[in-house]
Amino acid sequence: MSATQPVEIISPEADNSVPLLEVRNLVKYFPLTRGILFKKKIGDVKAVDGVSFTLRAGETLGLVGESGCGKSTTARTILGLEKATSGEVIFEGRNIVGLGKEEMREIRRDMQVVFQDPYSSLNPRMTVASIVAEPWRIHDDLVPKNKQRSQVLELLELVGLNPNHANRFPHQFSGGQRQRIGVARALALQPKLIVADEPVSALDVSVQAQVVNLLEDLQAEMGIAYLFIAHDLSVVRQICDRTAVMYLGKIVEMGEELDVYQNNRHPYTSALLSAVPVPSADQSHRRTRIRLEGDVPSPSNPPSGCRFRTRCWKATEICKTTEPAFENVGGEHFMACHHPEEVAV
Repeated sequence: MSATQPVEIISPEADNSVPLLEVRNLVKYFPLTRGILFKKKIGDVKAVDGVSFTLRAGETLGLVGESGCGKSTTARTILGLEKATSGEVIFEGRNIVGLGKEEMREIRRDMQVVFQDPYSSLNPRMTVASIVAEPWRIHDDLVPKNKQRSQVLELLELVGLNPNHANRFPHQFSGGQRQRIGVARALALQPKLIVADEPVSALDVSVQAQVVNLLEDLQAEMGIAYLFIAHDLSVVRQICDRTAVMYLGKIVEMGEELDVYQNNRHPYTSALLSAVPVPSADQSHRRTRIRLEGDVPSPSNPPSGCRFRTRCWKATEICKTTEPAFENVGGEHFMACHHPEEVAV
């Protein structure tokens, strides 16, 4: 993509020892109130409660878990769309928690987002060309006005859309095409990080594969890092270098593909993986399906000790009284459990 500022290609030999993004003990609570005129705080919804991870340049980290576990709130807090209760979000060595609007505006050149719903994330009154060029109206020093039209056409072609359709409106496109428009808009500022918040969950399976392949191709070409949020483990496995499994506001297991998908240690990870569809009936018969009992507890009143203990078949007394530490169990494999699963040899 030709632009006034060339895209920085990150070579495989680049020094990625310093993380592009480092999240340290991130907390986001939403206050619970009672009353209409005189609101009284009666508690907190602990949506994100001590999340920590790193993301290197050009890497993809998957954040997975059941609906309501805090994945999207984590993403919105990292981006500054929600104000963090406490913790640090360090982007390129700078803590961006608490920055003002103008400072965050500059940071957002390098941190963009692709939203979950391609039907509500695009303004229906704007043409595709206007939607893709909108970031340049905010950051008006990036691309001159006389070159914006040609840049829009290049971006549309880059994401696999017909440049001749630039003057169409979102309702004239399918769901997959709309998500490609969202990706083009995110690419307009040539970001170093894209937060993809369940970008394929609203799409048909065949279209999901197309969008995932597009994201992989763009990463190979431009060196973009992704924080990829999803609840579909099979999609995450295809695109992600590492995966973090989240439950009730906390990460319970994190590691590379071999760690999480084959040598997982946390019972919740095992339960999630047992629910992933397999391609043949023979494989399905050989696999033990783990059915979790009960419902996910309320984040306003999480269980004491281990938050998963009310649904865990291995829970003992220590799980009620002591929260398990999130520890390194080898390499880049981290896990928080008093009674980890045995690894098959």
